[in-house]
Amino acid sequence: MTRPVRPVALVVLTACALYPGLTSLWQGLHPIVTGMPFNLMGQEGVLMDVAANLHLPIWIPLGFKAGIGLAWLAGVPGLWAGDGRAYPLALAAAAGSLLLPGGPMVMGVIGLVCLLGFRENAEEVPA
Repeated sequence: MTRPVRPVALVVLTACALYPGLTSLWQGLHPIVTGMPFNLMGQEGVLMDVAANLHLPIWIPLGFKAGIGLAWLAGVPGLWAGDGRAYPLALAAAAGSLLLPGGPMVMGVIGLVCLLGFRENAEEVPA
């Protein structure tokens, strides 16, 4: 069985699922439950800025941020299981993390490098 990405990349992607995945899910769902936004340093990010400029309701960028977290948390275990259908989900999560400020953006770049650069080829893998 070949996985969509190499095992070394899976370990790095697991760290990506834990850091931007869990934190994005928390930051997206926390304001819906408590009514107060969750930001440590006052960095709202691209999503909140665009939503404010377009006069969109606050739950739209928060839902998008929670969706990025869910995509990380759903895609990476699927990659561990060897399911090729999880690859686009993890790729969307890594690309979506580029819209979040700070650390998730860095982890999104690292995730994209792992997803695009460490693909596993069935012809190269010994049986």
